[in-house]
Amino acid sequence: MYFKVTYSAIYNWKGSGTEREQNDPNLMDSFCHLIIAQEATTEVTWITLIDQGEDTGVPTTNCIQYIVPRICERFKLKITNLRVFEVWPYHQGDPRLKYTEVVISDISFDDDNERALLNSWRPTDDKDAKILDQLIKTVGDKVIREEV
Repeated sequence: MYFKVTYSAIYNWKGSGTEREQNDPNLMDSFCHLIIAQEATTEVTWITLIDQGEDTGVPTTNCIQYIVPRICERFKLKITNLRVFEVWPYHQGDPRLKYTEVVISDISFDDDNERALLNSWRPTDDKDAKILDQLIKTVGDKVIREEV
């Protein structure tokens, strides 16, 4: 497989990532490293959300149903041609859970009329984990940590 990285930067949101929460100054800022890559032959888009460790706000797992639709809207991505992965570089338990695929089953609106996706998670297979590892090494970690 060949990939073209089309975006690689820190992605920010507030609260659980709903549209309404983005203008609330009382909510905590959260961030992750977002990589968007286009697979050359199938044209499937891979979204990779890389956890940046402690003190980075609400984890993507807790707000994925809201931030993925917002990412799709911002970058004009088709949800039907998308694979989404969460990456936890510092995962201490089962190493298979370092890379987790977000399996999207539907996108709709919640009770507050916010766009949200229905999803589940599964550990990424070895082949996809190797691809994710290469993508991450290609674009870097993004966060500079101050040694205390």
